Amino acid sequence: MSSRRTTSPTPTDPTILPPLLRLPLELRQQIYAHLLPRENTSHPLPSVGITSVSHRLPSLALLNIHPTLTAELLDYFYAITTWKLIFSHAFNFFRVDPHLENLEKTSTLLHLRKVDIVFFCDILLLKEYPSFGLKDFCTEIRRRCERACKVLTRARELSSVTVSWIDTTLTGGWEEKATILQPLLQLGPEVTFRIGEISGPTGVDRERFVQAMQDVLGEGRKLEGGLEGVSEEDRPTRLRMLAFDPRQERRRLQDVGMYTEDRVMSSYQRMWQHLGGSEAADAEAARW
Repeated sequence: MSSRRTTSPTPTDPTILPPLLRLPLELRQQIYAHLLPRENTSHPLPSVGITSVSHRLPSLALLNIHPTLTAELLDYFYAITTWKLIFSHAFNFFRVDPHLENLEKTSTLLHLRKVDIVFFCDILLLKEYPSFGLKDFCTEIRRRCERACKVLTRARELSSVTVSWIDTTLTGGWEEKATILQPLLQLGPEVTFRIGEISGPTGVDRERFVQAMQDVLGEGRKLEGGLEGVSEEDRPTRLRMLAFDPRQERRRLQDVGMYTEDRVMSSYQRMWQHLGGSEAADAEAARW
């Protein structure tokens, strides 16, 4: 396994370090990879508008072992994970943090490195609200993208953004829909864009979508058009779009055992303090 950028322990006497921290960094990272397997998790931060994250979150038990281990584990976690944001229209699903105000406040934002942006154009809205025309439809999604990109400009470690497009509207109108991509230009030159899954719209193949992205970004910006590094389980599908209910996160408490509810919530809240800051922890506590 290739070594990933991570935080090394503060130099100290190796004889007093815990046994795990005496191992070479490469071996420790292999252990971290085993502890944080690929596992798509919906709404990983309570009340924060991140749709899913690609790997299992570190448990409270792991984060409480040793301060140096905590720093290394979190750094490795952010290095390997991809955080997904889905932009759709206002009437589509039960929405969490629709204006990303909670994401903007959480400390997690400062550590995001890889983000997957999915534009989801759903035919259901146009069928059920025929007065909501294509132009209004595109304006709504573009507004959400613009707000999200403004928030992501504060993600100081962001280096990779994968853009996917799922379109079931069968409406054509690509010239209008392509304007939805314009807010991506807000993200700085340090960000490399990649093209993920492209499904529709009618008459638009992958090559045409890549060209639309390049037109938005300009010829000087780096754009990778392939699907390298995007596994089948990571690619967005329409069924995965439906996994929006954050209440499913409560099933994690089933793994805690016979602790009392107060003790469970206290431990669960402390884990969110590690990952999302006090705002995320307080938001989760308020839901119980």
